[in-house]
Amino acid sequence: LLVRLKSPAPPIVPKPSPMMTGFAHLGHLVIYLLFIALPAIGIAMMYYRGNPWFAFGLTMPHAAESNFELVDTLKAWHELLANTGYFIIGLHALAALLHHYFWKDNTLLRMMPRKR
Repeated sequence: LLVRLKSPAPPIVPKPSPMMTGFAHLGHLVIYLLFIALPAIGIAMMYYRGNPWFAFGLTMPHAAESNFELVDTLKAWHELLANTGYFIIGLHALAALLHHYFWKDNTLLRMMPRKR
């Protein structure tokens, strides 16, 4: 996300329609929200289990009393969002291939590392 914010993407040639650009922005927004929501929900699940847990070699805080009803709800949301993420990522890959093979623009090439 930081790289994406720091370095703007090169333009697509030929320029896509405003509707396609809108769909692209919406798709990226959903992916970025999932990048934030899924780990946050996972951390909340671990916290509310009430057991000590570790991340990156550090003991993380946990709730004094477990709340398994909330953990079950968070787990259901986590699974739903993860499955939604798989679907969105699949659509994203399909869109990249459509751009390359059907619309014949440079969208897929823009994602490739540059040769130096």
